[in-house]
Amino acid sequence: MNKEVVIVVNPGSTSTKIAFYTRQGELISKSISHPQNELVKFEKIADQLEYRYEHLKPFINEYLSKSKVKVIGVVGRGGIVKPIKGGTYRINQAFLSDAKSGTYGEHASNLGSLLVNYIKDEFGLSDSYTVDPVSTSSISPVAEISGVPGIIRDGRAHTLNIKITARKMALRQSIPFEKSCYVIAHLGGGISVSLVTGGKIIDVNDGLLGMGPFTPNRAGALPLRGVIKLCYSKPEDEVIKLFSQNSGFKAYLGTEDVREVLKMVEQGDKKAELIYSAFVYQLAKEIGACYAASKCKAQAIVITGGIAYNEKFNNDLKEYVGALTEFHICPGENEMEALAEGIFRVLDNQEEALEY
Repeated sequence: MNKEVVIVVNPGSTSTKIAFYTRQGELISKSISHPQNELVKFEKIADQLEYRYEHLKPFINEYLSKSKVKVIGVVGRGGIVKPIKGGTYRINQAFLSDAKSGTYGEHASNLGSLLVNYIKDEFGLSDSYTVDPVSTSSISPVAEISGVPGIIRDGRAHTLNIKITARKMALRQSIPFEKSCYVIAHLGGGISVSLVTGGKIIDVNDGLLGMGPFTPNRAGALPLRGVIKLCYSKPEDEVIKLFSQNSGFKAYLGTEDVREVLKMVEQGDKKAELIYSAFVYQLAKEIGACYAASKCKAQAIVITGGIAYNEKFNNDLKEYVGALTEFHICPGENEMEALAEGIFRVLDNQEEALEY
């Protein structure tokens, strides 16, 4: 009997990850690079659909020609659509329309649902799925208040990795998932510092634009006076690009690679040392704020994402927040695993698929 597998697709800004998973875990995966000089030909992210699909097909066909497996489902990373609650979603036309149009935001993850909708037809599947899209938001009503009526705090975050990290931490601590409470910081190109209770993200900075610490290339929260002046001196699209792509380490030091920043610090670069110290400082403040929002009851602070692989950084951050509660490092993104687990929970009738 052929193994039952699902195909998992996770588009990034210059690559697309694809993998085959069984219920026991990953069988094979590949990250397919897309050179920037090819991507610039496309005006909108959704315009890359055919291009990326044609790059995925050879990998899928080659693996299936060698392996005795049966594809029973396809799942892709969900993009920036309207705010929705967490869970596994059956991708419908409304979801596809919002992802394609970029109405709620342009992001490479918008391609995830579009790609798996294509792939499902190859296998005669009636449905394709996504799990905890970028727009997943369950932040509490009190956390949504900004200080200005009509402007609400958004909950866009690295939901996939945050929620699977919470599941893993609850298992590690032998705490029922529905009773767990964690401060989880996903640290990569974007940063999401979240308060997760009972598996729900009840507070988090906007990991894409406008809140929290600065990141390798994003601005984070800014003094309003400076923002107002800048907004009146430049077109809106230039300001958005500056804040979301050309700020942070990239703007100060000319690189968005934290490893390069740390090399500069080790070589005695005083400017790099100051900016790096400010980065750790801002993260610590955001983590401390989430810990306070838990009424100091969070059972652990968990650091995850790509930056969490760096030992010096982890030690520097721990100096600030390590005394608050248990401090754990869970490096990496785990998004592919989270997508696979989510679709299998639906296919195995452990939870109901949600409708967008």
